[in-house]
Amino acid sequence: MRQLTVNVRALAEFSLLKGDIVQGAGLFDRLNDGSLGHRQLQAALEAGWNAEEAVRWTEVVDDTAVTVQGRADAVSRAGGRLRVLEIKTVSVHPSVMTLDDHPAHIAQGQLYAYGICVNEGYREAEVELCYYRLDGARKRFRRTFSVAELREVFLKLARPYVAWYADVEALREASLPTMRALAFPFPNYREGQRDMAAAVYRAMCDGTNALIEAPTGIGKTAAALFGALKAVGRGKAAPLFYLTARTTGRRAAVQALDRMRASGLRLRSIVITAKEKCCLLGTKECFGCPYASDYYARRRDALREALTMDAFDQDTIEALAREYELCPYELSLDISEEADVIICDYNYVFDPRVRLKRYFDQKSDAGLLIDEAHNLPDRAVDMLSAELSGKRVERIRRQTVRTEGKDSPASVALAELLRLLSGEMTEPESLEEVPQALTEGVRRFADTMSELPLSDREQTELMLDAIWFCRLADKWDPEHYRVLKQPEDKRFSIRLWCFDPSEHIRRALDRVKGAGLFSATLAPMDFFARRLGLKEADGDSLVRLHSPFPQENLMVMQLSVDVTFNQRAMTMHKVIAIIRAMVMAHTGNYIACFPSYQYMNEAYEQYRAMWPDEQVVRQSAGMGEADRLAFIDLFREKPGRSLLAFIVLGGIFSEGVDLPDDRLSGAAIVSNGMPVPTFERTQLAELLDDGFGSGMEEAYLYPGMRRVLQAAGRVIRTETDKGVVFLIDKRYRATQVRALMPEHWNVEHASNIVALKERLCVFWNGN
Repeated sequence: MRQLTVNVRALAEFSLLKGDIVQGAGLFDRLNDGSLGHRQLQAALEAGWNAEEAVRWTEVVDDTAVTVQGRADAVSRAGGRLRVLEIKTVSVHPSVMTLDDHPAHIAQGQLYAYGICVNEGYREAEVELCYYRLDGARKRFRRTFSVAELREVFLKLARPYVAWYADVEALREASLPTMRALAFPFPNYREGQRDMAAAVYRAMCDGTNALIEAPTGIGKTAAALFGALKAVGRGKAAPLFYLTARTTGRRAAVQALDRMRASGLRLRSIVITAKEKCCLLGTKECFGCPYASDYYARRRDALREALTMDAFDQDTIEALAREYELCPYELSLDISEEADVIICDYNYVFDPRVRLKRYFDQKSDAGLLIDEAHNLPDRAVDMLSAELSGKRVERIRRQTVRTEGKDSPASVALAELLRLLSGEMTEPESLEEVPQALTEGVRRFADTMSELPLSDREQTELMLDAIWFCRLADKWDPEHYRVLKQPEDKRFSIRLWCFDPSEHIRRALDRVKGAGLFSATLAPMDFFARRLGLKEADGDSLVRLHSPFPQENLMVMQLSVDVTFNQRAMTMHKVIAIIRAMVMAHTGNYIACFPSYQYMNEAYEQYRAMWPDEQVVRQSAGMGEADRLAFIDLFREKPGRSLLAFIVLGGIFSEGVDLPDDRLSGAAIVSNGMPVPTFERTQLAELLDDGFGSGMEEAYLYPGMRRVLQAAGRVIRTETDKGVVFLIDKRYRATQVRALMPEHWNVEHASNIVALKERLCVFWNGN
């Protein structure tokens, strides 16, 4: 007999969810569901009520054993009478709510009541639906149902879900044998690929995590996917999430899956594209959008057609969305629920505001592959922090006054919030606790704005940011958070800053079956393991793989030039001469990496002035997707003339870009990559310090060298690639810097430009 497990909310919403997509509504629900509003109301319940009671039961429906599970908000059995309370935190005043607005809400309470009746033999139950707002306003609906009536509700919801599930399960059952039979999609493994695939496979099967450092160009994407799909094929994990921070990483995963499909693999995969990139109107405004109107009632036919398709990217989803006049972003999220492999950004797993609730609000069998895992801690810091800026509030207030008048409710609320963020400050401050008056004022603003019919995107986003701010303040954790207060002219900003995201990352990893986290730059591994919440004592593994490429194909040259900020103008001519020597030694494509746009632009202008006829390009700020692809396409295999690209170290072109087959012959890396000192980074160094200088290393040295190693890793991507890496900074001689360099690097030194040219001549002519 077929087995099916579904949570209460998913079962109710499958058939009963209706209405328009409302901008911010889903996010508001995520920010409040199960948290503050529930806790406030649960705390006020009389004796005899049990909060967050687990409910689980199994019943056969149309030859399928359906197991339904979830947590009821509150249950009472006082006096032998069963009562179930379903709480919904709302932004509008509860008085406007009716039972017909959201039939899925009362249905959730009915399902919990039915499950308890099945398990405990009750013949009837009272179901109460309470709409609650954080200011205490509420509205209740109470109905009593017999167990027969509740069973009728259950069957009405379960039968269409079972029928849909049967079609989805048939597709999955057809795909699993192809995963088990899949051969590695290349003629041979590169050195380290088999070990990497095995480490990922073991993590998925054993329910652990593997942190893997593998050299650039080894084929990490194919190895990780191959190992993970083998585990999925054997029923050890499903679905599989491939998480990446960059478009290039998503593209690599798609290409690897396409290659595996050509070898016989059958599965359904989807790439989730950010809302702002796939909006058919280009506005991200859900209010009044025809693609958002009555979305939930109209999506079923599109989802049915999607079952006949295997691979979904932005173009595929957009075409389907246009055909059925649906929002492509929401459609992609719906399709993802039936996919075997979901390729998306980190935030769909780790950001509490946008994570996919079906998989990551409770324990699941999902498997995670986390590409470029060195980026995850910093990304998690941003996801888990909240900031309110006086300058931003002032801008929105002025705009609102122009459009609505200074006495409008929104203008008044914005003015009150602005007063909280106004005052003279000369120096930034760090606080261990959130000022209570600030939290109360921000909550008043959020409550007021949530009652208004907001159609302005900036107002809506500010309201949601205020709600998030309050949520963090209400669950304040001084072991992992600080309050940073920084001046902005006559205003200031307040940031609730998560300086240590490790515990949150660990909790997210514990909610899935297993994870493989990989990158070429995880040195030192014990530092990254701590920042990612991994512990070998808990069964997690740390794996370091060696470079499979011939060492003689890479020349690493350290050049002791003082490129610190105060000396850059004085040494610019030396830097230009070194870059020129690199380009002239061999016809090829080259990158020159600089720590800032200003430094890069100054070097570019001087180089172009000296050699105006050469093929020289530079990265520009704010490049769109088309511009980025056009820039990368300039790096052609076996060029007839040299190309030199000036780029920013740590930017979009120095990480995650694959340029194999001699498409990149060299990289000149100017500076040691250390980030510019800021108040936040200074605080991080202090908080992480162990008394022996570790804070400075972890806040500055490690991030800097990570950027350097990522840029250097663009040069050698295959066994036949040859190239040079120039490390232009006298600080590379420091012992603690050398300790972070890859073991396969044989770092050389050139005392002057003549010696450098001679060594380049020998390298290229001798290879």
